[in-house]
Amino acid sequence: MTADSGLVERLRRERDELARELERARAGATFAEAVENSSEAIVVYDADGLLVACNQNFRDLYGYTAEEAKPGVHFAELGRIDVERGNVVVGDEFGGGEAYLQRKAEYRARLQGSFIVRLKDGRWIKTTDRPMRRGGFVSVQVDVTDIKNNEEELRLAKEQAEEANRLKSEFLANISHDLRTPLNSIIGFSDMILSEAWGPVGHEKYREYIDAIKYSGELLLGLVGDILDTARLESGRYRLDETEVDLPALSRALAATFEPVVASKDLDLAVEAAPGFPATARADERVVAQVVNNLVANACKHTGPRGRVRVQWSLRPGGRVRLTVRDNGPGMPPALVAKVGEPFLQPGAYVAQDGPRGTGLGLFICKRFAEIMGGVMEICSSPGAGTAVSVEWPLSETAERRAKSG
Repeated sequence: MTADSGLVERLRRERDELARELERARAGATFAEAVENSSEAIVVYDADGLLVACNQNFRDLYGYTAEEAKPGVHFAELGRIDVERGNVVVGDEFGGGEAYLQRKAEYRARLQGSFIVRLKDGRWIKTTDRPMRRGGFVSVQVDVTDIKNNEEELRLAKEQAEEANRLKSEFLANISHDLRTPLNSIIGFSDMILSEAWGPVGHEKYREYIDAIKYSGELLLGLVGDILDTARLESGRYRLDETEVDLPALSRALAATFEPVVASKDLDLAVEAAPGFPATARADERVVAQVVNNLVANACKHTGPRGRVRVQWSLRPGGRVRLTVRDNGPGMPPALVAKVGEPFLQPGAYVAQDGPRGTGLGLFICKRFAEIMGGVMEICSSPGAGTAVSVEWPLSETAERRAKSG
């Protein structure tokens, strides 16, 4: 290679390097212009927390002068300016200026998540810091006032809805108690007249009227009971009172109360307990009775003449007791099965039923009682194949040991 050719090669390399430098400079200028024109406040700090560069939006956001927000100033110094001038509301959210500065320093040490503050003019600002490969970090600060206001509106709306629900439940509980007293009197006096405790009633028509009064009173009392249970469940005031209960025996006693409807429809109603099922188990007797009563009532209502209803008790793996009420009634379509357990559900639009429509709260109450006991309610049904509703919950430790030893 001659001296001239070597010089040419060196000049070519210098030219190419200069072109690359110019390209980098143009790119840097373009990036700087983009940062300056960004709608967000952007600031860059080095590894020591010293300001390297920031855009005008950052200065305007906090009211910094060019002398205050200049290269070389530490972010902690800018934070102290915010506290001294009251740029940032530090009392409610942070408990004071020093606590605010400490929290911000801890956040900057982690460089994870985000940091939200409220300015003195009411705006909410979200700061997000991201580390850079060569050390230091870039901080982007965005106005999230609309989002915070929406969150506050949602919170207030939720509180108002919860308060309205509480008042509704309280009203239902109070009115249910008030309704029960006269209904019990109506039913009690009807029983006395029907039994002719003070002598014969007389005309047979009167007995028909009294039967109607007693039936209507019992129906209303059941509806009031459903409303009261729903009010207790929704208010969260229901507490379990567990004792040792013979679950199959309790179910047989309850099944006997359905004798009138069983006889009128010639139903085959029976209670079955699987081999090894414990003689007693700890449970809230009233809750279990309500669940059994509601499920059997539903099964008897929707099962046709000469139908079959079974109340079955069994133990499941994992120490769980399972109650299943199974019938060979018309069954339910998938559209209804998917809704079972919703309050005020009326199945009349889907399946035929005998007797008046209820409140639609029976299965909802069963489902909620199952959840209170730590269990679940399941339903298996299809048109023409009958329905099986199961409630399963954990068996108490003592009952589980007794079942295994038996």
